[in-house]
Amino acid sequence: MMASSYLLRYHVFYYQRIAQLKEQVRELRNKLDDEEFKQHEIVKFAFRVRKAEQEIIPQDPDRPEYRLRGELRKYRRYKQGLQRYRIMFCFSSHPKIIIYLYLNDEKHLRKEGAKTDPYEKFKKLLRKGRFSHNPNDTKTQEWIRKQ
Repeated sequence: MMASSYLLRYHVFYYQRIAQLKEQVRELRNKLDDEEFKQHEIVKFAFRVRKAEQEIIPQDPDRPEYRLRGELRKYRRYKQGLQRYRIMFCFSSHPKIIIYLYLNDEKHLRKEGAKTDPYEKFKKLLRKGRFSHNPNDTKTQEWIRKQ
């Protein structure tokens, strides 16, 4: 794994989703043989998510293909190799921090125009004030210190 100059943090929404994914992987590890385990789609997905958050995104969190528009323009998303899943995050260069905010689940797969689309779910959470794109926001600072 490549060392990143960014401090990586995980919002509770993202952290809970990753915890669910890890539990699924543990259950598969216990019930499948090695070859079946390595080939299982959930295991492969978990590997791709981990690689994205730890290695790929921290290389350059402001890559043009991560940028969103409109209401979500202050946020970024990663989708390469994740099919209908999206990792939503924000970042700052000063201080150098990436905050992973949201990873959709099976109930919110990408389908443009659908109410269950991960972008629509993320927008709803934003409107409720669940996330801030500003690492200097007092609520964000308090939350970062707790980790």
